[in-house]
Amino acid sequence: MSQQSGLQMQTLTGVRGQFRDAGHLPDGSVPEVIGRSWQRCASRGLAMNRPARQDPLGLAALRRQRERNHDLLRLATPELDLLAHAMADARGVAILTDSRGLILDARGDDGFAGRARRVFLQPGACWSEEHEGTNAVGTALAEGGLVEVDGAEHYLDENRFLVCTAMPVFDPSGRIAGLFDLSADARRPQTHARTLIRLAVANLEHRWAMQAAEADGADLLVRLHSHPSWLGTPHEGLLAFRDGRLTAANRIALGLLGVDASTIGETDWEALFDGAMTGEARLLHTRAGGVPMHLRVSRPAPAAPRRRPTPGPVAEAQAVTVRGGMVWDSGTDALLARAVRAADADIPVLLQGETGTGKEVFVRALHRRSSLADRPLVAVNCAAIPEGLLESELFGYEDGAFTGARRRGSTGRIRQAEGGILFLDEIGDMPLGLQARLLRVLQDGEVLPLGAGKPVKVDFRLVAATHQDLKTAVAEGRFRSDLYYRLNHLSVTLTPLRDRRPLDGIVDAVFAATGAATRAIRLSDEARRRLIGHGWPGNLRELANLLRTLVALADDGAVIEAEDLPEDIRAEAKPNPTNLTDPMAGAGAPAQPSQASLVTPAVSASPGPASLRALTDEAVFRALAGTGGNISAAARVLGIHRATLHRRLKASG
Repeated sequence: MSQQSGLQMQTLTGVRGQFRDAGHLPDGSVPEVIGRSWQRCASRGLAMNRPARQDPLGLAALRRQRERNHDLLRLATPELDLLAHAMADARGVAILTDSRGLILDARGDDGFAGRARRVFLQPGACWSEEHEGTNAVGTALAEGGLVEVDGAEHYLDENRFLVCTAMPVFDPSGRIAGLFDLSADARRPQTHARTLIRLAVANLEHRWAMQAAEADGADLLVRLHSHPSWLGTPHEGLLAFRDGRLTAANRIALGLLGVDASTIGETDWEALFDGAMTGEARLLHTRAGGVPMHLRVSRPAPAAPRRRPTPGPVAEAQAVTVRGGMVWDSGTDALLARAVRAADADIPVLLQGETGTGKEVFVRALHRRSSLADRPLVAVNCAAIPEGLLESELFGYEDGAFTGARRRGSTGRIRQAEGGILFLDEIGDMPLGLQARLLRVLQDGEVLPLGAGKPVKVDFRLVAATHQDLKTAVAEGRFRSDLYYRLNHLSVTLTPLRDRRPLDGIVDAVFAATGAATRAIRLSDEARRRLIGHGWPGNLRELANLLRTLVALADDGAVIEAEDLPEDIRAEAKPNPTNLTDPMAGAGAPAQPSQASLVTPAVSASPGPASLRALTDEAVFRALAGTGGNISAAARVLGIHRATLHRRLKASG
């Protein structure tokens, strides 16, 4: 049920009718913020029964608006990702708008997003009060603070199925830069929306103020709060001073000081605090009201963009992270930015890289950051679909086109990608005949389904990926040269794991992601060194699968030793020193990749109670005994695939 009971909904429906007929609201019938908004909407001549109508921006215009709000989009991405994850579970969407209420990005549950688009709650549409009446986005911007609009509190009748919570984002100069909104079906309660959105805004504004202090050359950064335990958290106040004058602040700091944004750029230290400007943490009284405030004063570091990064392993070590099953660094981020620009400009992107480097993860990130984020992303693995079915899968077919065809035919993946991105994975495995048909689609902008009499116009952006060397395939006659040159406008190559620096940080990050720490499982120093020195022919996927399997098979508190690693890793020479973060490490050639493709670790055969193999065998047989010898049930108990358990049993005899 909604936060409004059925009786409240009936009462509010009556209040709406009274307001529509007489322009009057009984005292206490709606929250004050809703009442003020309704009055503003009525004064503009907006009718409650006006049908939803918008003219959302096209892709090119939306891209320009996103470029104008580049800083907001860049800084808001982490919070928007987290909010979108929460709203996918809550069957809703997380929205980011600019300062006027123009939706720049919307992510979350696809099913609800489709329903929301019927009232133009989508990127490119403006949700100011002037356009959509009382709604969380427009009303929060008008009021300058957090607003929740539930069901029939929306001014327009057609928006009453929504429950929305929104809060503006202020930049370090005190101006509204944009807004976060969480929208869902009014029949589903939004119990945590206020908390989630407050946290997201606080985190973003805190990070923005910190970066502004560095970028603007501030010579003093002040952290403040009425309680010292809040210092160092996103809920602290932040002030930046240059030559004694306030140059930036977050909203929390302005609230704690009891001043407004007009003081930024116009106020000095003495006007704010009753005390000297020194670096130690101490208690000072504010000039406005004499409120005691705990302060921590420091000198901010110079802005990173002002220094050219030192090339080599040390510089890269500062930027390497593992996210979403892929290794990211400044180079990968730059490649992604170029690929996004290419996709937005309707330029094909050819993604190349070994198996396991994260090509699909890269494409999904490209889709999220592009102007097509609210349009479909349709992925087709050309190597996974049998050749006889790939043609109909891609191009679609008419009813009765061939024996076994579905009634009413099939649109095909190409037409499903209309207006969005078509991702053709492993395109190097596409049969030559289909390569010719795909080339025709790219040249003519139309597709001819099997059994159809005339072609159908299509409009999509193309991203293709392969682990093969397409130049070699062209030379050998396995890939059409004309298609290759049609695809190869922007080529992006993902670096294999063995060439990443530093590998130790990547190994540690992937091991932590297994949840080993919650079970007190550790890697020995020697095991860690062996993992760092391995060539990883299967790249990050191989590393993640190995560590996940080792942790799954280990008992709580176990130490994974070098002898517990697969034989091919144990048999390798000492680890390659160039994979370490130590700047004094050698510069030898990277370890050569092993030819073995690891699926599950071959655990050590060494005897003794400390052996992981003995512990593993005991866990396996205990699970089998507890399930009456049922392989599938035992595999579920162990948290592994039944095929993995079969291999484990075979290895143990």
